Amino acid sequence: MDFFIKNSKNTIFIESNFVEEIMVQNTQSMPDVAKDDEIDLLAIAKILWTRKWSVVLFSFLGLCVGVFLTRWMRDVYSSDALLQLDSKSSKASAMVDMGSLFEQESPAEAEIRLIKSRQVLMEVVEKEHLNYSASPIGFKERLARKEGRMELSLFKIPDAVVTEEYEWIVEALTPTTFKLNSPLGGTLIEGSVGNTYREPFAGDTVAICISMMLAEPGQQFKLASSSVLEVAESLKKILNVAEDGKKTNILTLSLENRYPDKAASILNAIIETYVRQNVEMRSAEAEKTLEFLEEQLPSIKAKLDSSESVLTNYRHKVGTVDLTAEAKVTLDRQVHLKAQLLNVEQQIQENARLYTEDHPTMQAILQQQTRLKREIAKEEALVKDLPTTQQEVIKLQQEVQINNELYTSILNNIQQLRVVRAGEIGNVRIVDKACIRAKPIKPKRKIILLGGLLGGFALGCGLIFLQRLLREGGVSSASEIERETNVSVYAKVPLVKYDESKVQNNSLFTLAKEDSDNLAVEQIRLLRSTLEFSFFEQKGKTLLVTGVSAGAGKSFISVNLAHLLFKMGKKVLLVDTDLRKSRLSQRGLSQRGLSDILCGKISLEDCVVNSSETFDFLPIGTKTANPNELLSSNGFKGFLNQIKEKYDVILLDAPPINVVADAQSIALLVDFALLVVKFRKDSIGDIQEAVKTLDVVGQEKRAVVMNQCYNDGSFQGYSYYYKYK
Repeated sequence: MDFFIKNSKNTIFIESNFVEEIMVQNTQSMPDVAKDDEIDLLAIAKILWTRKWSVVLFSFLGLCVGVFLTRWMRDVYSSDALLQLDSKSSKASAMVDMGSLFEQESPAEAEIRLIKSRQVLMEVVEKEHLNYSASPIGFKERLARKEGRMELSLFKIPDAVVTEEYEWIVEALTPTTFKLNSPLGGTLIEGSVGNTYREPFAGDTVAICISMMLAEPGQQFKLASSSVLEVAESLKKILNVAEDGKKTNILTLSLENRYPDKAASILNAIIETYVRQNVEMRSAEAEKTLEFLEEQLPSIKAKLDSSESVLTNYRHKVGTVDLTAEAKVTLDRQVHLKAQLLNVEQQIQENARLYTEDHPTMQAILQQQTRLKREIAKEEALVKDLPTTQQEVIKLQQEVQINNELYTSILNNIQQLRVVRAGEIGNVRIVDKACIRAKPIKPKRKIILLGGLLGGFALGCGLIFLQRLLREGGVSSASEIERETNVSVYAKVPLVKYDESKVQNNSLFTLAKEDSDNLAVEQIRLLRSTLEFSFFEQKGKTLLVTGVSAGAGKSFISVNLAHLLFKMGKKVLLVDTDLRKSRLSQRGLSQRGLSDILCGKISLEDCVVNSSETFDFLPIGTKTANPNELLSSNGFKGFLNQIKEKYDVILLDAPPINVVADAQSIALLVDFALLVVKFRKDSIGDIQEAVKTLDVVGQEKRAVVMNQCYNDGSFQGYSYYYKYK
């Protein structure tokens, strides 16, 4: 066929071969990967659209789960506080600013450990009564977010029943009264909020005091009493303490609780307890340091007086000595270094009472001592180059200045330590106390709802595709078959569900006769129309219908195609050539048939089943042990030549071509072959094998029919199944 384009002046003819060449080239130039991706995305969209109500259902269920979780999960509130560490007020800095002498880590790490220590937290647990708990009971109340609240300041039970499985239940009677039920039954205590009650139980006493209760009458609470240590360990896990920045000495503390006021109260109790303990600890440390310095003060004073006397006597002896500028600088440096050395040595003496030489603190001080001695030795080497008189003056002035600075420093430190001992200051101050937050930090209800919706959607999609993969793993795309086998797909016949009661006594039940408007019948009509151009125009008469595998539905296609061909006015004979496992002849339409004809026992006229309303049918006849030998014999070839004279169309319903060799033998003799493929059952490999078998026998006129197509997005048809009843 030639293609042409018309314009106002002339007509341009384009040969069809040239157009085809261009089309092939364009097709080849397209990346295969891109085409495959397009097909995959389209297939996925079709599958999901086909099962949209399942996806909607799962999405709705996911949303319902999200709604349930948002109602069930309790609000959680957060509170935070801010502390500042004063590194210059530490014990070490009480004598000297050690930050300039040692390379020390930020004190924040040590303070964080102290804040989260049992010493601090256990005191907080006892102060806030955190070892007593009252948990509201009631599914409906929790789901409706109408739970009550109860705080205990005392709840003690006998040690004999602590380890036993007793439930202690308190029920609110009025907004201010309650009753404590005995785990053995009955009411043990009945009282009001704010009062302490004690009752004998199990040879001991049960004590309870409810400090606060917000509950409707009838609300129940489950009471529990835990060890202080256990609760302190739990509190340590939920308490967050971190330095705000690097080496800022500013600590941020945060705590979460289901009640905003309780979160703030606990956190304030923690920082107050820590600050108080810090002051007490520094007061005790200051006391020890003060004792040490007061012991050293007399000897330092004596050294100062002695050095001043020696310097005065020397000046009277030699007179006034003027120092050069260089000598004055050297003198100042030596004085400064030796003052530092004396302070370090005092530090060594003090810390020797607390640490061994291998301790990191002692090692740091000893390293500083070594460094200072090296620097002093260098300065002394410079002094040796000066005149003898200047050397002596420098030496004596050093002694005076060093002792004077040391004496003055100790006096100042003693005054500071006396203030610290009095408990007036610590090295930590509260910048921000914990405040009550009005809004909860979790749960994030909008995120939970969105997560539930998306989770349900994802679960629905996943189950759909999993079901699709598990159900069947064969080919579902006609284009894939055509691409991989180079064989055309003539029709995609949808799945049909039969009413078995109507076909149980009729093996030739014909859907095209009983329900001519069925979509499956329409697809077979399409097959008939397509055969008009590829089969009948070529003067073909014999048509093989076989399946790729068992259960493909080749007999269904054969029967209904035969009927539709008959409705066109053609004389049709349907021959059952499935001599091994026939479905058409299994209900005994005739005891005689094809096998009897091929064995020469009977003629065609004596065993064909005639009907004026539809096609003629030839059953298999008597069962035979060697069906392939009969079908590959000259007798069968002669039989086909004989019936060609009597019929317009001869349909041969054959066994699956990949199962037995019978269909292969028949394919040698027919004009056209129809290969029935079961939707999503037969793999592309099986189909290729069947086509290869047809190639072996030289049957080049063939087509594929996809049968039993169900609606999973791959079937190009209506979005519902047709069902015959």
